Amino acid sequence: MTQTPHIAVVGAGILGASIAYHLARRGAQVTIVDEGTPANRATHGSFAWINAHNPKDETYFQFRMASIRLWKDLATTLPALPVRFDGTLNWEDNPDEIEEVQRALNDGGNPARLVSRKQINEIEPNLAAAPEVAIDASTEGVADPARIAEAFLFAALAQGATLRTNAKVLGLTFEQGRVAGVEIPEGIVEADATVLATGVATAELLAAHDFTLPMDNAPGLLIGTAPVAKVTERVLTSMSLHVWQKDDGALLLGEDFGGTDPSEGVDAIIERVLCKLDGYFKGVDRAEVTTTTIAKRPMPADSYPALGAVPGFNDLWVATTHSGITLAPIIGESLATEILDGKLVKALHPYRVSRFAGQA
Repeated sequence: MTQTPHIAVVGAGILGASIAYHLARRGAQVTIVDEGTPANRATHGSFAWINAHNPKDETYFQFRMASIRLWKDLATTLPALPVRFDGTLNWEDNPDEIEEVQRALNDGGNPARLVSRKQINEIEPNLAAAPEVAIDASTEGVADPARIAEAFLFAALAQGATLRTNAKVLGLTFEQGRVAGVEIPEGIVEADATVLATGVATAELLAAHDFTLPMDNAPGLLIGTAPVAKVTERVLTSMSLHVWQKDDGALLLGEDFGGTDPSEGVDAIIERVLCKLDGYFKGVDRAEVTTTTIAKRPMPADSYPALGAVPGFNDLWVATTHSGITLAPIIGESLATEILDGKLVKALHPYRVSRFAGQA
């Protein structure tokens, strides 16, 4: 890699923005290319819950925990980031299993305690009907999905990065056996290394150059409301409703943090979700829906991130995952290290895109 390498980062969602920031702060010349406007697809449609909530897979759980720690460092380094860490109150697990889940979370390094109905009423006094027991995971957080990618982009631009929007990538360009940049309608963006942080479009871009990345993308519908009186600081996740309140008072909600499949009809889903919200908080009547966001969330076929150098393509890297908000810091920092230092980061080993090499 040259002394001041030029890196093209394709995609200005949360992953692309984080990668660009971490590269730029290390001194790289970075050009961010996006076919539309920043965060206009998966990031904008995310529930934006920063969490580690599946301790059954210890390796992936610890990967997420490491990223949460980096989020907290970034929140100090970049105080303009629209993130906060007020915790999660979770009662979506089977009551017979909730103690086991809490113990596994806590033992894995995600501080969690079981709280009784009396304690829940004390910490969440606006809940109309507290469950008998729940898990209070105090270190988890949220990011504003409408603002987080832009905040990272501004931080990258402040470090010298360049942003090119409304620039659809037509394909990769090659020179002497290496990927030398990307082609856009205006010409070629030349680069010493290229990173595809293109979400659901990643598989199509790679397929055009004979690399198969199996994806299992699925759309999800999330609902936003008009601002209401302050009712909670935490993310609240029950069996039937996931909800958190933004700084402006608006609620972001869905039947699951990934959203509900919109194929059954948006109006029917909205009505069902609002019925679940009715009576959920004291003093909150039928909320006014102001936004409905349907986003196709990128998901590699085995449900784990696809990261790192693409086999057979010198100087081409990829980053795609279902958990872009939670994992953005660790992916950005790790890929910057691998690209600029030429050193493999051990934490990425289970999730390398190379595991899909040779698939038809």
